[in-house]
Amino acid sequence: MHRHHSNRSLAAVLLLMVMLTACVAIQPFPNYARPGDTITLAVGPQDGMTKANTRVWFTSDVTPSSPIEITSSVRSIFNLYADRGSPVYSPYSDGATNFGYLHREQWLTLIALDLPQGLSTGPATIQVQTTVQQPHPVEPGVFAVYPDVNTVPIRIEILPGTGAPNPLKYKTIFNGTLSGSYASVQPQRQALVKPPAEDPQGLWTTTYGAIEIRINLPLADLTNGTLTENNIRIAAQDVTGFTRSKLQTTWSLAGNELKVLFISSSGKIKYYEPRFAIVAENANFTATPTILSVNYYDVNGTAVSGPATTAYSISVLGPPPF
Repeated sequence: MHRHHSNRSLAAVLLLMVMLTACVAIQPFPNYARPGDTITLAVGPQDGMTKANTRVWFTSDVTPSSPIEITSSVRSIFNLYADRGSPVYSPYSDGATNFGYLHREQWLTLIALDLPQGLSTGPATIQVQTTVQQPHPVEPGVFAVYPDVNTVPIRIEILPGTGAPNPLKYKTIFNGTLSGSYASVQPQRQALVKPPAEDPQGLWTTTYGAIEIRINLPLADLTNGTLTENNIRIAAQDVTGFTRSKLQTTWSLAGNELKVLFISSSGKIKYYEPRFAIVAENANFTATPTILSVNYYDVNGTAVSGPATTAYSISVLGPPPF
């Protein structure tokens, strides 16, 4: 009766996303499990949280002074998005407003882990510790304090018996049965390009008709060494539900120079909107990409000023494709 099903857990998280936006869940899915079972933890809209910068401890109420590190039991850390047609993406919803204050897309970060065998039966606490910067509102005049996952104890009850990791089995269109993998939903090798999220001096109040970003892309094809547009895809992040910018994106690659162009027919691109990932396909980065230039234009195509190139950052995420 208590067997865990990860697909039900993920569905529950999705259904609860509106209530959990910009928050940290205080219980796992499910909140009752046996040693060995797979559980998921919703830990808020973390930006850049990975297995490399995160640790997890389990503490039984029976032995509160003896936490057990279970970081090695983490199977995956990935972002879960709501349906694009859901209220979470509506500019009139609390969820969109919360994410609007964060200047990022609408996601919740999930940790999927297999509880180790041998855990004490009864109530317990799971504590997550990560070194990534915790969410904080960056809209002017918003002084709310978002929950810090590092300080939130997540309660769980360990049931008697022996569980087993969920293989995520699913039926195929050919009536076969396969085991899924959390690796298929976590980020693959990519370079995340982030514009400035904050404007503390109020310098960038102007909106733009277009923003052009040129990047030196030290990327190597893993098969024949010839780099083409087939080696990358651009995953632009979408915050337009909050900004109403009608943002569109196009890009081109010439040798190792990537050009990404953000366009708004209404001239309402916010300075923090050109945020995107350069996803490597059958390729890997030989170094961290660098920004060559960022150019700003008004709705008539006239060059205007904007945040400096140095205000942007690029970080390579995801496991190497080997």
